[in-house]
Amino acid sequence: MKIEELLQLNIGSTTVKGNIIKVKEDKQKVKIKLKEPVCAEIGEKIAISRKIEDNMRLIGWGKIINGVKVDIE
Repeated sequence: MKIEELLQLNIGSTTVKGNIIKVKEDKQKVKIKLKEPVCAEIGEKIAISRKIEDNMRLIGWGKIINGVKVDIE
């Protein structure tokens, strides 16, 4: 995983794309800026996909450990 790489995340029944903005040295934690807000709980599991040969392919799973509250009008 590298900075600015586009990933697709499945959070519950929602699919959203986001760009990696930070990767920890051990590559166990990644900070992703989502293209649109998502309603989710801390600790919720997510599926992570990456574009490989013009298709989105499942590359692993993760867990939400932090987030930002967004007010929607």
